[in-house]
Amino acid sequence: MSYLTDEEVVVESNSKKKDLKKSYFGEEKGNKLILSFVEAGYLLNEGKIEVNSSEEEFFNLACNKVNQYELKLAVYSDIRKRGLFTKEGGKSADFLVYPRGEKPDEGASEYLIYIKSERDKIQIKDLLKKSKKANNLRKKALLSVIDGEGDITYYKISTFNPSGNLDIDEAKSKGSLLEDRVLTWKGGEKLYKNGFYGKPFSGDTYQLTIIEANYLLEKGKLDLDTNKNNFLKKAKNIEKDFYIKKLLYEDLRERGLVPKTGFKFGSHFRVYDNFKDPENLEHAKYLIHGINPNTSLSPPELSRAVRLAQNVRKKMVFALVSENKKIDYIKIKRIKL
Repeated sequence: MSYLTDEEVVVESNSKKKDLKKSYFGEEKGNKLILSFVEAGYLLNEGKIEVNSSEEEFFNLACNKVNQYELKLAVYSDIRKRGLFTKEGGKSADFLVYPRGEKPDEGASEYLIYIKSERDKIQIKDLLKKSKKANNLRKKALLSVIDGEGDITYYKISTFNPSGNLDIDEAKSKGSLLEDRVLTWKGGEKLYKNGFYGKPFSGDTYQLTIIEANYLLEKGKLDLDTNKNNFLKKAKNIEKDFYIKKLLYEDLRERGLVPKTGFKFGSHFRVYDNFKDPENLEHAKYLIHGINPNTSLSPPELSRAVRLAQNVRKKMVFALVSENKKIDYIKIKRIKL
């Protein structure tokens, strides 16, 4: 029999201590083995220990002492049942998880696990911070989301430095500003074939999105039939997230990538990293969505974006676009442990 205190569960039986230590449960203090409430909850549910209290008394005390106890217990139990060793992460994370087949005394942990309920809000800048922290510790950051039925989904969060192969001097063209796009005349074909700007419209004319036109205008590659101030005024009315999309598009182009509209995928851009010409086009590798760093996402929003990207064999990337024009990229992938 183990006994319950206000802070922990104490195991005194020598045979029980030996069995639990062999499976890396608890910490030794003197001649006792001390279990955390999370470890004890898992062992109680598995019938591997007994304590001097009812199940209800134990659970109520654990919930009072441990923030998000029921969520932590669910994730801990899931990881253990998958055959992986895990320890509570203290200030670094909710849990540390070790590589499959490795024991805690044989090497370093592989993952830092952070837990969220499906009803929580997820701050996008917090994911960036956690990803950078994991990188500094030479580990991988995992977001664990628990839905209302207790099912758990794991997302790998990683900082990302996208790059592509496009390095050409684009042609120059003349264009006319229409209601929500720009029509190019002479030179439009070269812009399309060399840099995948726009799309064939009719005859020798090509249509550019407002964001494409703005980039070419700033690069001196497009002459419009209206002045820049009029164009920008209309562009901001047409494009809801004009500033974010503008900065993101510019950054992607400067990195040698080819961004095209990601509307049908629910993202700002679908992005090609290996462009040759429009007739020999490979599938876009990324879906990239620009977002203010202070934005919070709900887990269902995150789930939809990531699942859709993976269903169409693309990688979901969020670009955190700051007011000082700094852009950080984080890649989010649904994984199985």
